[in-house]
Amino acid sequence: MSSGRETILNALKQRRRQTPPPQISLPEWSGDALVSFIARVEASIARPHRLALSAEAPAKIAEILRLANAAPELHVPAESSVLHLPWNTAPGLIISPQPPTGDQSAVSAAEFGIAETGTLVFFSGPNSHSSWHFRPGREFILIDHSRILPRFEDVIARIENLPGIPATINLVTGPSRTADIEQTIELGAHGPREIHILIIG
Repeated sequence: MSSGRETILNALKQRRRQTPPPQISLPEWSGDALVSFIARVEASIARPHRLALSAEAPAKIAEILRLANAAPELHVPAESSVLHLPWNTAPGLIISPQPPTGDQSAVSAAEFGIAETGTLVFFSGPNSHSSWHFRPGREFILIDHSRILPRFEDVIARIENLPGIPATINLVTGPSRTADIEQTIELGAHGPREIHILIIG
């Protein structure tokens, strides 16, 4: 390391805050996290679906694709946890391990949901590729109702208790959109145009 760079880094270390950050106390969450989450999801133009069991997901996805006149093909990473679902209950639905394009559909599982904003939280890892949340034109996302937490701060508290922090945490709220062109909302600017959230339980 050059002496100049070492001098700068040493100066930064000396100026680094020595006191811990202040503890912020949030008011107690009094609402129904699931109800709030669904309301915020709908406001973000995503589409929530309630399912009693995760085993119902394949048939529900196939139904949504059929009603949309979309190709009966679903892209799933080869190591994804959703592969354990009974896909044989959705005859005709093709499961592909290839990365999706903007005209195709994909499925994934969210780590957490945030009731306050309708946001989905994804961790990167061997079973969850971050890029797959930006590639497909339509994404189906599974989340158990017990993983829907009131606020982002609650998610951070859960992450702090994990044995290791994921390399990347993606926060997704509704379909991708932009209003850069003549202030007109365009969906699918840098991610899915359509998001279906399958809430289990």
